[in-house]
Amino acid sequence: MARPKKIQSNSDDDAEFSFDPGTQIELEIEDTCCVTEEPVEFSFCRFPDYKRGTLMVMSKSAMLKHLRAGDSIAKFKEVLVQRHGEQVLAEHYSNH
Repeated sequence: MARPKKIQSNSDDDAEFSFDPGTQIELEIEDTCCVTEEPVEFSFCRFPDYKRGTLMVMSKSAMLKHLRAGDSIAKFKEVLVQRHGEQVLAEHYSNH
């Protein structure tokens, strides 16, 4: 079992969460599965698509399939490449 990360503190009272409200935005959640394109009311498996300004989601069946296979992140990256081309992965991680 992994040990929880300790939160670094600048003082005794304030915790550092590395959040800058001036530059970080809340992304809109997509309403269809990025894999199957079926409507999704509830989602627990999300991944940002900064080009669209949304959070991609998976349907329950797609989520379970890819989480069990251990490739959910790889599947999200595959969808990003399908949507925006290979260069999106370099942009995705260098800008955000």
